[in-house]
Amino acid sequence: MKILLLRPNSGIPVAPAPIGLMYLVGYLRKVRPGQDEIRVHDGRSELTSDQKVGELIRDFQPDIVGITAFTMEAEAAHRYAALAKENTPDCVTIVGGPYGTSDSATALEDSNLDFTSRGEGELTLFNLIKSLENGSPIADLRGIGYRNNGAAIAGSFPELIDDLDDIPYPAWDAIDIEKYFVFGKIRRLTNPIQSRLRGVSIFSTRGCPYRCTYCHNVFGKKLRKRSVENVLGELRWLVDDFNVQEVEFIDDVFNLDRARAKAICDGIVDAGWDLKMSFPNGLRADQMDEELVDKMKAAGTYRINYAVESGSPRVQKMIKKNLNLKRAMEIINYTAEKGISVGGFFMLGFREETEKEAWKTINFALESKFHTASFFILTPFPNTPMYEEALELGYDMEAIYSDYGAISTNLSKVTNQRLETLRKRAFRMFYFNPRRIWSIFETTPNKWVLFKNFLRALRMSLTGKEF
Repeated sequence: MKILLLRPNSGIPVAPAPIGLMYLVGYLRKVRPGQDEIRVHDGRSELTSDQKVGELIRDFQPDIVGITAFTMEAEAAHRYAALAKENTPDCVTIVGGPYGTSDSATALEDSNLDFTSRGEGELTLFNLIKSLENGSPIADLRGIGYRNNGAAIAGSFPELIDDLDDIPYPAWDAIDIEKYFVFGKIRRLTNPIQSRLRGVSIFSTRGCPYRCTYCHNVFGKKLRKRSVENVLGELRWLVDDFNVQEVEFIDDVFNLDRARAKAICDGIVDAGWDLKMSFPNGLRADQMDEELVDKMKAAGTYRINYAVESGSPRVQKMIKKNLNLKRAMEIINYTAEKGISVGGFFMLGFREETEKEAWKTINFALESKFHTASFFILTPFPNTPMYEEALELGYDMEAIYSDYGAISTNLSKVTNQRLETLRKRAFRMFYFNPRRIWSIFETTPNKWVLFKNFLRALRMSLTGKEF
């Protein structure tokens, strides 16, 4: 099979290496050795024009075109599917990632898309290829959304691979990794204060056992972990073969197994690698302890984000996050006192949230030792529990998700205009604080990045937009 895997040029100005696509390559190489010719093209990283993507498809003539996309990248995903059918009419098109997972039926309204992949894609893509080769019924496959007599069938979730050590490392050799070590219009890591140029992202776990109602369910609700030895093995490959000097862990929640997290840090120290590390996706603060913070610091960690979301106990219970806010504040402040840059994630506009509750969230950020804070306005994405609750309550959920940072559907008791005002005010009050400005300067290793982020914070305080 000739397989082309694409990430679309969608305007999102953050483009770490497309690790999900690279995992697919690594897995297919293991289970179908020598049987496929696979190419990966990252339109978001290379800012590729649609004309160039069309030429790439026409020249390669793939049998399968796989596209990964966030929900906010839906328009770009459909654009790429159209390019695939225009330039290789007989190819099979499939979209995965959060968009294919959460909005499968809607995606399949586009005749240019043949299938969606729901959840993690290794087994799904492998089984789809076998079915296409053997002519067996697609409807029998788990993880695949499809059409039956023109009707979209969203499909079930796939069987999950319990032992993550059975999945090969992402195929770092399938991309031109050097392109991801060049700064320009695109930020190369999720971490906004990247310290060193030669930085990459890695996953060490999949899945999250918590039931937060606003969250996508791509990797399931069971925590699955790569062994300590497996994680250290990938790090050794990256350091030895690619001269990687910085790593960001992008697990849903890296620290749920504290003993394992500590062992990984100890292994990095014992190996003697000079690595800088960050955890940008939002660790669970009430599942940290001081010893883990100390070990992360010793292993080279200079940046940690904690996902708080709301400073209101009622909202915490309503969204089923149930974060222990008192313990969270203690660990946030301890992390900052250790000289680690600490960022916080917050959301405004939860269902039935009052302005008083919104201020509890803002004040939590202001009273903490967070160095940075992001204040988002809630977006209830399709097929999340929060989205389904909103439908049941009669909210109009015909939202557009392509405008990053814009209000899609307001579930709170605060008007759209007031929510925007509160968000801008939160940014101004948080960032225009002399003590905080100095602490940001002290903990940001790359001062050029610091200057760019200052301009970004200024823009957020004036416009409310993240980018």
